[in-house]
Amino acid sequence: MDIIEEIKKLPAEWKKIVTVAKKPDKEMFNLNLKVTLIVMAFVGLLAFLIQLALTILIG
Repeated sequence: MDIIEEIKKLPAEWKKIVTVAKKPDKEMFNLNLKVTLIVMAFVGLLAFLIQLALTILIG
């Protein structure tokens, strides 16, 4: 029954996190957005190149 008590505590803990967390300013948000998009593009390009190489090698 310990798990049920832990689940009941979750909303209170989430409320604490939300009250402590602050909204990022526009500059920080834009920086995070740019970094995220660059990393996603890099991972996508890397996956494409691996697929292309394997397609060429295996035939």
